[in-house]
Amino acid sequence: MFDHFWQFTNQFVHFSPKERAQISTQLILRDIPKQHVLVDFGDVAREVYFVNKGLLRFYYIADDGREITGFVFQEGMMAGSHESFFGQQPSLQVLESIEAAELFVLGHESLEQLYREVPKMNIFVRKLLEQRMAHAQKVVASLIMQKPADRYQEYQRLHPGLAGRIPQHMLATFMGITPVSLSRIRGRRK
Repeated sequence: MFDHFWQFTNQFVHFSPKERAQISTQLILRDIPKQHVLVDFGDVAREVYFVNKGLLRFYYIADDGREITGFVFQEGMMAGSHESFFGQQPSLQVLESIEAAELFVLGHESLEQLYREVPKMNIFVRKLLEQRMAHAQKVVASLIMQKPADRYQEYQRLHPGLAGRIPQHMLATFMGITPVSLSRIRGRRK
């Protein structure tokens, strides 16, 4: 049941069988439907998620009410409103499912307990957040330095098959372009 989760954690740290057992007791398996809001704008995130199946996205709400996708989490990724979860402050974004999803859920208090009981959990979370920070900087740099067609090509290279699972208007806002522009880019690539 936890195979995908342990494959993911092994990228950062190797937990012993005893540590895995301790961590497993804190993870809750949850199935959620499509378009289910896990964290709403202004709420304090009490959980983080490992995506076992399905897609999640977080998005920002612009002053004019438009939804601007900040990131899409696919199978094998940790997802959450990280600034809200780790700072226990109101979320600046919404986290919802794009597809029906199967998630492993870890609550804030459970994570705090694991920090005390499984010291390697501190290392795991630190390395995970370091990876996320580096990735976020790459995304910002691509928005500044790359042409939209190049960003789309790079996204397809890094996430093969994923673009077809994300509604075009969501992917377009993540790329920093309009859905019409994305449609043109896709048309030229065919």
